[in-house]
Amino acid sequence: MQQQPRLPLWFLVVNWALILFAFVLGSYLGNGRSIDLPDEQSSALEIVYAEVLRSHIEPPNGPELLERAIAGMVSGLDEYSRYIPPVDVQSYDERSSGNYEGIGAKIVTHNDAVIVHFPFPGGPAAEAGLQPGDRVLAVDGTSLDDAETRANVVQLVRGPANSSVKLRILRDDAERVIEVPRKSVQRPCVKWTHMIDRDMGLGYVHLADFHPTSAKQVFDAIESLEQVGDLRGLILDLRYDGGGSLDQCISIARAFIPSGIIATQMRRAGEDKVYMAKADECRWPKLPMVVLVNEGSASASEVLSGALQDHDRAVIVGMRTHGKGYVNTVYSWKNHDFKLKLTTGSYRTPSGRNIERNHSTLATPADKEKGGIIPDVKADATPEQRRIIVTTLRNAIEPPKQYRDAYRAIAKKYGFEVEQPPNPTTDPQLDAALTALKQRLE
Repeated sequence: MQQQPRLPLWFLVVNWALILFAFVLGSYLGNGRSIDLPDEQSSALEIVYAEVLRSHIEPPNGPELLERAIAGMVSGLDEYSRYIPPVDVQSYDERSSGNYEGIGAKIVTHNDAVIVHFPFPGGPAAEAGLQPGDRVLAVDGTSLDDAETRANVVQLVRGPANSSVKLRILRDDAERVIEVPRKSVQRPCVKWTHMIDRDMGLGYVHLADFHPTSAKQVFDAIESLEQVGDLRGLILDLRYDGGGSLDQCISIARAFIPSGIIATQMRRAGEDKVYMAKADECRWPKLPMVVLVNEGSASASEVLSGALQDHDRAVIVGMRTHGKGYVNTVYSWKNHDFKLKLTTGSYRTPSGRNIERNHSTLATPADKEKGGIIPDVKADATPEQRRIIVTTLRNAIEPPKQYRDAYRAIAKKYGFEVEQPPNPTTDPQLDAALTALKQRLE
């Protein structure tokens, strides 16, 4: 008997990916109301899956094939939708929430020494008495004598909340053991806060993410600037802020906009949601502002920038933003460990501008000109200047005030430079923002 030619593997995978997607959406997104699969596709699913398992040259793992198929069908919808398999849920939750389970301390290896740079204020490490400069010798009895173990010290220290870790440390030439409870730790969203021009009363705040506590962190940062002196103007730096919680974005916008629309969320079914300003939440209705953005500013950063721009509450300085104007909803289901991040709507600024930008390589020049937030004052940077900006904003973090003197001593002892905030002399975008803010005060 002549053997029938086999279909290409990619064709088979795509077919059952689409079928599985229909099944997932029907069973779970439909509030438990299942959707019957068409007979032809239902039969094809059974036949194709059986044949791939039976005949492919490399014996495939069935569950792994299905995981890849589901991921492929979701990612094919748009650039933001994503299937999150059980193995990736924890890391996804940590990135999106800014929370992780650990002790809350910055621990860095310097040659053969593992040193506590500083604990995060209010975190379990600080409460347990860990101090800047403590040298970690062992973690739960595991010595850090060899380079490979030292390279994995962060993984050794971290662990599930409600557990604890014993650190053997060296402090003032004496060894001691400190038991530190592990808890849910919130990463700082505000990385830099300082007076950029003390004489003129001009403050600077860099917001790195829109995590669940970002609004409070921004408000606390502004209040700390007000305690330094008369705050007459503010630069809010959103460069490389990829967004996050829309609720936090709206809360921050309401602190500066006294009335009117902040943003509109448009959905497929026409059930649009309008977010309005609230007078009782407006804390700084007249504070002169500049918002600094670049191509790495996306999503919630663009919603906030667009609202402040449309209401003439801030001058937008920098480069055109990324253009992520889609709303993503993350679905999860009881008794299932995976999650589904699905595009379910889009944002509009108060004036009705669509933030979404066509990132396709096939997009026409006219299409590419649409979307994103276009700055009022364009300010670019050279590749070398960008490298410094990225390092400062994405990789560095301002040491907590109470630990700064001790941190400087650690830096001197181990020969590394203390992180410095963005500086207008080396950051032309920040320099342009400072100039724009001064002009707004005139």
